[in-house]
Amino acid sequence: MQGTFDIESFIKQRKQTRVIGDLLHEQAADYLGTLGLLIRPQMIFGEYLQGAPRGSGREAQHAFKEFKSLFEATAGAAPFRLIQELDVPLEILGSTPQLYPYEYDITLSDRSRPVRVTSPVRWVVGYKGFELSQFRQIIKDPNRSTAELFRFIVHYLMLFYCINRAPGLGRLLLGLRFPVSFEKLDDFGDLPFCVIGSPVTSHLPEEDLIRRSTEVAGNNSFEELVDAADVEAMEDGIRGRLLKAIAAA
Repeated sequence: MQGTFDIESFIKQRKQTRVIGDLLHEQAADYLGTLGLLIRPQMIFGEYLQGAPRGSGREAQHAFKEFKSLFEATAGAAPFRLIQELDVPLEILGSTPQLYPYEYDITLSDRSRPVRVTSPVRWVVGYKGFELSQFRQIIKDPNRSTAELFRFIVHYLMLFYCINRAPGLGRLLLGLRFPVSFEKLDDFGDLPFCVIGSPVTSHLPEEDLIRRSTEVAGNNSFEELVDAADVEAMEDGIRGRLLKAIAAA
């Protein structure tokens, strides 16, 4: 796709990307929904959460102490600058994990306004009702609600803490070829997010194609592309391990 902007080829590749992205998203969401019981905060924090059954006192106390330290270190720093105590029992509005778009900004060489890029094959894990786009708006709003900011920080940190405490979940998803990682995202300071990948990689084309695409669409957003080569390059972890074992035998 170098040289002139081939609109027909671009539209075809974008359609292929959407089909692949939708299928992978559906599969990842299905896995996450099935495994969601493994990361329920009520099972970890017990009576420290509102409405949760009483758990092991010592373990729940230790978990809440760790979470409190994590919250204070994260919420008190930029861009949140939130100084607020964690009231016990802590109210968690939902514990159903959901996938949200993985987004980041790039700046083209001849533009000052950034382009918001979305990955079709990676997603940020959050709780239902806590969209990342709304979280960004709250952070950037000078008249933001402190209570609303508090809820978003607590829920994303809670999810990170629960998933981080369940290494078996990460190994299981990796075996299913949807690896889990923890990342810091633009606009959110040191807040760690859980990101789920997929067996397929996506890529950004050259700047000229991105520029022309945003001009035609009349906006500053772009989705990474997936093509046949990306699908053909999919790695099979089990196959690779078996071949190594055979070679070493």
